[in-house]
Amino acid sequence: MPPSTSIHPLTPTPPTLPCRVKEELCPSSLPSSKSQPAKVEVRVREGRAVNIHMFCARRPGLLLSTMRALDNLGLDIQQAVISCFNGFALDVFRAEQCREEQELMAEQIKAVLLDSAGFHGIM
Repeated sequence: MPPSTSIHPLTPTPPTLPCRVKEELCPSSLPSSKSQPAKVEVRVREGRAVNIHMFCARRPGLLLSTMRALDNLGLDIQQAVISCFNGFALDVFRAEQCREEQELMAEQIKAVLLDSAGFHGIM
């Protein structure tokens, strides 16, 4: 067979994608994370285990300040998923309270995380 002079990619490129598929891959209609309120859910489980879900607008240094806040609370993060697509999302599936002298309440953890994200005094 003679070598082909045109290159046809196996994966369609954005200009060749149908309009509906483009919208699914690069949605312009997604709500802006800046317009959504910060959301933090904390569950203290059996023993000293903690689960956390946090979602808020992205900002520089947010991951670092959040992890520092969790460390300062004495929480050892054992399993987490972090996403920065259309906002900042942190799901801690398993954290362990390390300080024996202090039993943390869910509301305490929530307040510290909101404060570290720049939402001072919001509950």
